[in-house]
Amino acid sequence: MRGQSARHERRFIRTAGFFRALPPQVRAALPARLKDVSHRTRSSQAQWYFDDPRLHFEAWWHANSGRLELGLHLEAEPAMNERIAIGLARQLLMIKARLGQQLDLEPWDRGWVRLYETHAVELFDAPRIKQTATRMAELITVIWPMCLELRKGDARIRVAERE
Repeated sequence: MRGQSARHERRFIRTAGFFRALPPQVRAALPARLKDVSHRTRSSQAQWYFDDPRLHFEAWWHANSGRLELGLHLEAEPAMNERIAIGLARQLLMIKARLGQQLDLEPWDRGWVRLYETHAVELFDAPRIKQTATRMAELITVIWPMCLELRKGDARIRVAERE
């Protein structure tokens, strides 16, 4: 019985400092053309966005599973989310070739969609901040230009060139 209750116990990990430290490091890791990104932070997540905060990149700590989610969240009206998601789905093989096979694209709550990956995290230390900031900047650099084109409607997109 003791082992079972320990497995279902929710671990408390202080994450607020980690999420406050991420935004300046993400901005520093972005190419010049994307440095005008805005951000907002909470104790267990940080978000980066450009003109519409409903279309944002997010780092989100899932305390119950001990995993850190990194990715794009499409939380605009369902038609916009679907248009972008369909375009990303068409390019998913190229996106995965560039960013890794661990990315998943899935519909989510309220007509929302997310393109994301998760990472097991035991410690939110300085190396984890740097690693997470670098990865978030990679995701933004590759995926955001595609989203901009897809928001226009029938635009053709291409995977962002390496900087």
